[in-house]
Amino acid sequence: MVEMIDIFTEQKEKIGTISKREYYSLTCSDKDIPWIKCASCFVIDGKNKKILLEKRGEQFLDPGKIDVLSGHVQSGELPIQCVVREGGEELKIPEYYMANAYYLGTIRIDYTDLEDKKLRKRLKAEVSIFALMLQDDSIVEIDGREVKKLGAATFDETKGFFEMNVTRFPYTIKLKSQYDEIFQNLKEFMFYRKNNRMVAERIK
Repeated sequence: MVEMIDIFTEQKEKIGTISKREYYSLTCSDKDIPWIKCASCFVIDGKNKKILLEKRGEQFLDPGKIDVLSGHVQSGELPIQCVVREGGEELKIPEYYMANAYYLGTIRIDYTDLEDKKLRKRLKAEVSIFALMLQDDSIVEIDGREVKKLGAATFDETKGFFEMNVTRFPYTIKLKSQYDEIFQNLKEFMFYRKNNRMVAERIK
């Protein structure tokens, strides 16, 4: 099935809908590359307070990179709907779990303007980021295609992976304040939020 995505101006005005393949084949200048929307989710093993991290499959974007649950927001979707769909596709997490994902914030990444040339690509993405707490991570199962391997890391280890630029998310001086806000919200969600009962307990 062809995956269709909406494209936007810098001012967040929708200017059209094209296939994901077409977007990554655009021949316009870097300045004129439109923005797209993506969504990501930190899936947390609540018992051990660890974040589940993916290793990208070799046949997909950013092969071998560390990632969290992520995907392109399809045309007409809301970011939370994207996360729910990707949770089922990548990690086999049922919709009724994924629908409880908690919004952490949004990062706008202009990959064409990154300081490190190795990280540059023809992509501008507004990424909505969520977190999901699971009581029992045994329900998680990788699809074996897009996700090659699944591991777990502490909050500090995960933050370190981002800062070392070994994830799909470019970490630069320009983006530092945005990441700081996301990780502060993630830390509060994982350790300090009152009444933050785990999803499996809320939906019995």
